[in-house]
Amino acid sequence: MSAQVDSLLGLCGVRADAGQVLIVVRDDEVLGVGVLRIAGVDAEVVGLVTEPSHRHRGIGRQLVREMEARARRAGCQRLRVRLPRTDDVTAGFFRALGFDDTHVALDLEL
Repeated sequence: MSAQVDSLLGLCGVRADAGQVLIVVRDDEVLGVGVLRIAGVDAEVVGLVTEPSHRHRGIGRQLVREMEARARRAGCQRLRVRLPRTDDVTAGFFRALGFDDTHVALDLEL
């Protein structure tokens, strides 16, 4: 895995061994990285990040659509993403791709 991929994954707090790593490359430059985890009938977007200088160009959308296709091929019934409640921008991005708010997570800090 390239240092650029590791660096981008670090921006979203995800390691490459968290699932299937999808990479968008153009002219030998990594533009975006997504990590998909498949577990039975569920799939999860574990991480998604675009190179800051290439945001708002459809790269994230391309990665999510590929994750969706892979999840369907694996027989999954849903593709899920977990976000902090305060991350309205990212939630809006996923809603625009057809994701629905379906769960509330409650955490206890230890």
